[in-house]
Parts: sequence; structure tokens; C-alpha cells
Amino acid sequence: MKLYPEIYLKPFEEKRIIKGHPWIFKSEIKTIPNNIENGEIVLVRDGTNKKIGIGYINRKSEITVRMLEISSEKEKYYPPEDLKKFFEKKIKNAIKKRERIKNTEAKRIIFSEADNLPGLIVDRYKDILVMQINTLGMEKLKNIITELLIKILKPEIIYEKNLSPVRKKEGLLNFQGVIYPEEKQIKPFFIKENEILFKIDVVSGSKTGFYIDQRENREKLKNFVSGKKVLDCFCYTGAFGCYALKYGAKEITGVDSSKDALCIAEENMKINNFKNYKFICDDVFGVLKSFIKQKEKFDVIILDPPAFSKSKKEKKGAIEGYKKLILFSLQLLNKGGMIFVFSCSHNIDYNDIVFCIEKSSKISGCKIKIIEKLKQSIDHPIVNTIPETFYLRGLTFQIL
Repeated sequence: MKLYPEIYLKPFEEKRIIKGHPWIFKSEIKTIPNNIENGEIVLVRDGTNKKIGIGYINRKSEITVRMLEISSEKEKYYPPEDLKKFFEKKIKNAIKKRERIKNTEAKRIIFSEADNLPGLIVDRYKDILVMQINTLGMEKLKNIITELLIKILKPEIIYEKNLSPVRKKEGLLNFQGVIYPEEKQIKPFFIKENEILFKIDVVSGSKTGFYIDQRENREKLKNFVSGKKVLDCFCYTGAFGCYALKYGAKEITGVDSSKDALCIAEENMKINNFKNYKFICDDVFGVLKSFIKQKEKFDVIILDPPAFSKSKKEKKGAIEGYKKLILFSLQLLNKGGMIFVFSCSHNIDYNDIVFCIEKSSKISGCKIKIIEKLKQSIDHPIVNTIPETFYLRGLTFQIL
């Protein structure tokens, strides 16, 4: 039986890993034998020679090992010749967890570390799979993963969209294109989510073409928008606006700086036969300032900006951005109105959002009441021992 090459941790560095966090940093490793190739699967031992589990290694990355399995000393590991069975079990488990999600043709079926498949993301749109590979180790496993996805799900198309900045840190080039079947072309298509049709452009769109992670937050509009005037900031392809109109909003205004995204938003409105909407292609901050001058007022405002902070160094600037955004929005809100504010930055937590709300409301002289905490959809599971899996947070609050 072939064995995995072994690496050893420094004394006491195993505690966080044994508790369930799958990342091993370069500074935590005692030795890496020269004959181990980057991207190779290794057996990890602690400072006392006990087995911790298996993972793949990349010396080029500060996260040098990403664990695929964290197990006790007595547990057996799948040998290299049985890797296909090992990954088939993981993929089937991930798919099974999403079976209870109904009324949608768009799901994230594999969410990287949260599904014990670090570096791999797979979104399913009907019979089309969009795959992202962010690490060298997973890149080397791509053929096995692709073969298993075809076997288990029998997709019409698998499209690979590898544009993450993480790839550069892993020594990988960006790539996107159809990988199965090779001669197939992919065009924009429509999916249905809660009886609303949405156009998906996986090639040119953000992420894999749609913000699947906001599904349950879009549904939250149901209790607040009937007969109301809604402003959707950073609206992208208009999903929040479509939900608002479905749930009886009087009118919606969507603002985004992407002309291409707003063209799709228009199509989404038309194919669903929605009326009373308008879209503005411009900088959101500039539009909000203009609305304040014009004394515009809204009953519900949605603030779903792109990540203001992609690292801890950027957090201070991100906080200022949120404060400014909320301050402008408060000046546009009718009494009793609601704001939905989101952050897709792991570095911005609920306390940070509350801080921004409190500071902005104090400056504007408004009294506010926080209604509810919001988070990413359940097909993007949050693992308590891996805080990085919790990246999308939101709050709804009301002006009194």
C-alpha cells in the first residue's frame, strides 16, 4: 500500500487544527522534506508524532497546508489509490445537505472548507455547474473532481471560472471556460427562484453569475415592502428589486455602476412582467447625494455594496464607507422606514455594522431600532470552528 509523505508540526501547534480549523501556516510547520511536491497530499503529524490528518501542501502559500481530513490517531485514512472514493463520499455528503432547499434552481452545492473540500466551490444552475478552484492542491485534483461531478450529477455543462486573487498567491494563473463537454458553448440562460425568473450570465457576471448567498435575505422583504417605495443600492441584476415588486412594492429604484448588470436587471423585470421600476447607472454615493438635494424620500432602502474590506488593513476605510452610506440613506428615509445593510467582508462583523449604524444615526439626529440580524443562505454553511466561512452579515433597522 502506497503511503502519503509526512510533515511534522512544531510542538503545541496542533490545537487549533484538532478543534476543526483546516489551515496550517508556514510558521507552524517544523519540517517539509525536499522531495514533497507542491500540491501533493501529505499526512500531518503533531510535535509528538501523532497523526492529525491529511491535507494538501503548497510552500508558495502562507496557508501551507489545507486539511482534507482531520482525524484521531486510531482512525484509518483512505490510501492514495482510494482517493476517488474519498472525494466521492465528500461530494455526495455536500449535495445531500442541500436537498432540503426548495423553490430554487440555483444552489451552492460545494462551499470549500465548510464542506471539507478546501479550495473548491461549485454552484448548480439547473443542469449547469459552475466550478471555482482557488488552490494548487485542488487544481491537481481537478480531473478526479470533474469526473465525480459528471458521475453523480450528470450535468449538461461544467463551466470553470477561476478568477480569484487567491490563485495568484497559490502560484496559479486565472482561467475560465467550458471544461465539459469540451466543444460545448455556454450562453446566458434563465433560472427560477421562488417563482421569479432571473437571467444568469456565468461568463461575464460577478461571482458565478448570481448572488445565491442572498436568497433568504431577499425573501425577508416580504414583511416590509407592500405598498412601499424602495431604493435598491448596488442592485447588480435587480434581484432584490424583483422580490420587492413580487411582494407588492409600490415602486423600486435600482442604482448600480455597471451598465451590463443593469441591462440584465431590465430583462429580469420585463420577463417577470414587473412594472413601476427604474434603474440609474451611476456611482451610488453620488446618486444618494443627489437624492438628498432633491429631497427624495423612500420607505425601504437596501444597501448591498461590494466588499469594502478584503483585508484587515482595509477595515478602517471600510468602516468609514459604511458610515457614509448609512448616513446618506438615513436622510432619505421616511419616518418608520427600514434599511437593510449588508457586508460581504469577513473582516466586518455585526458589531462593526452596529457601530456604523449608531454613529450615523447620532450624526443625523435619528432614533433607530435594530430589527434583525441577517446572514448568508444555508447552502453557504457557517462552521463555528472556521470563522472564515461566515462572510456575509446584514442587519435590518428602522427609523423611529
